[in-house]
Amino acid sequence: MSDKGLDIDRFRRWVLGDLVDNRNRGLFAEWLVGEALGVIDESTPRREWDAYDLMYRETKIEVKASGRSQSWSQAQPSKIRFGVEQKLSSWTAASDEWIPHGQPMRFADVYVFCVHEPELATNENVADADHWTFWVVPTDVLDQELGPQKSLGTRTLDRLTSSVAWSGIRARVDECVRSRQCI
Repeated sequence: MSDKGLDIDRFRRWVLGDLVDNRNRGLFAEWLVGEALGVIDESTPRREWDAYDLMYRETKIEVKASGRSQSWSQAQPSKIRFGVEQKLSSWTAASDEWIPHGQPMRFADVYVFCVHEPELATNENVADADHWTFWVVPTDVLDQELGPQKSLGTRTLDRLTSSVAWSGIRARVDECVRSRQCI
């Protein structure tokens, strides 16, 4: 508690307390991938709206998250789709500048797609890495296989690469960076 009676941890619990919420689950997925890659530094907070989510060994990582269950009532599990739209410019938080691209492009080097699998999501199972599935795909592969396509689902991901558990993310990213392919 600060001298003004404010408890920053209380604020964090209030804002991020529901991990099933789409926004919070997405932030949690970014943190999960960052932890797997060993790049989370609490002294450098996450930057909202940056051109990519994480930097790993000079490699720009974009994390995309979805879940089969939502924080609202559903008649059936959600259909998993990830946005991968190419853009004409990217904003970089470090320099606070817009970088124009001569043609539409995906700015990150590697994408990590994350699906929270349980059809009844709870804070406890969202927080358990064993309840997630991950696909790691280099942007070169997305560009070659999808071109200007704006979204993809898990069937396309399964065609492009095999999924990995949380403990396999770092090795798969390393493989992608080394070979520009992941199988």
